[in-house]
Amino acid sequence: MTKERVTQQDLADGLRQAGIGAGDVVLAHSSLSAFGYVEGGADAVLDALLDVLGPAGTLVLPTFTWGEFHKATDVVFDIAATPCETGRIPETFRQRPGVRRSIHLCHSMAARGPATEAILADGVHSFWHGSSFDALYERNAWNLMLGVTFNSCTALHAAEEKAGVPYRAYRDYPNCQIRLSSGELIPCPSLEFLRQDSSFNDFAKMESIFRDRNLLTTVQIGDAKVMNVRIRDVIDTACELLAGDIRFLSGTR
Repeated sequence: MTKERVTQQDLADGLRQAGIGAGDVVLAHSSLSAFGYVEGGADAVLDALLDVLGPAGTLVLPTFTWGEFHKATDVVFDIAATPCETGRIPETFRQRPGVRRSIHLCHSMAARGPATEAILADGVHSFWHGSSFDALYERNAWNLMLGVTFNSCTALHAAEEKAGVPYRAYRDYPNCQIRLSSGELIPCPSLEFLRQDSSFNDFAKMESIFRDRNLLTTVQIGDAKVMNVRIRDVIDTACELLAGDIRFLSGTR
């Protein structure tokens, strides 16, 4: 099968059609391979995003390390050197000049733009209570899904934490450390809101719910379906549904 060929201009045009504009704050979940063949690769996607946002906009990408660290008991998270586990686009972004990474052990964020300082937050909570997601909510950020489904929408965990779902609980990491970009080692402040049972994230169904409520914009860029929704709408809608069924976002095997 021939892959669709996508240019940086195609990406920028599609992002504008999805509702992204100059000065916006955007959290982007992404899959580079979903687009087909992107001329310029991950850098072209990032350049398109930054071009559309302009100097007044802020781009945020998840640079999570949950696979390596969420069961950790005694490790060092080096925010400059530790690769992320969220794909080529975030990994490329976090290494760019001018990009800063937050210090949450498992759910760090990389950001560039005027809102960066606020969005990096304090590195304590992963999803709510002063986290990066809380800051994104306060700024009415876009939650942009670039070729991925809502199974990748981490903001739905913020709704779970806000609603206090019974199948997750807090865990701290008292023996872990964070190595800052300066080289300084500090105690790890991170808390994680971890699943406590054998259930799984039942998030993909939220796409149709957002669409039925006219909250979602969908465009096609190359082979990728791109979806865009306000993070406030993601969290508020999910909290509304959790109020009726506290396990609405959790599936069982």
